[in-house]
Amino acid sequence: MDRTGVVPIAEVDFGGVTREINMSFVPDAEPGVRVITHSGLAVRVARTDVWDPATDLSG
Repeated sequence: MDRTGVVPIAEVDFGGVTREINMSFVPDAEPGVRVITHSGLAVRVARTDVWDPATDLSG
């Protein structure tokens, strides 16, 4: 994650498609952590205790 600029940006992999995502709402997220995104924003860190691989849309 690039934290040197005004807006923290991370490259996020969506099942093989990589996009730059604004990480302002989840500044403590580390590489490898799953995040919930909407319209180019990481909204929150995904809860791994309720993650279901059957509903994973990341591919």
